[in-house]
Amino acid sequence: MPNNITNTSTKQEAMLGILKALAHPIRLQIIVDLINDENGAERHCTSFGLTVAKATRSHHFKLLKDVGLISHIDRGNHSLAKLRREELEEEFPGLIGLLSNL
Repeated sequence: MPNNITNTSTKQEAMLGILKALAHPIRLQIIVDLINDENGAERHCTSFGLTVAKATRSHHFKLLKDVGLISHIDRGNHSLAKLRREELEEEFPGLIGLLSNL
C-alpha cells in the first residue's frame, strides 16, 4: 500500500487488493489474529497455528505484505509479521474495527 494515498483510483485499487487478500480464510485468520493481539506485537510466522506447508504459509504472508496489510521483519532465522495498524487506520478508517468483530 503506497504511503499517503491521495488518488481515488489508487485508493480503490489498494482496497480491492486488500479485499482480495482477505477473501482467503487463512489470510483473513492471520489478520484477525494480529488485530486481536492486545500487544500489537510482531509475531513469528509459525505462531499462527496454520496447518499448511511452509511454502503455502510463506505465500499467504507474502500476499498480505504485498497489499500492505502487514510488514515483514527478518530477524536472522526468524520471520516476523506485524499488522500495519496505524497506516491502515489512516487510509481506511474503520477497516480494523470491522475485521476485529469477525
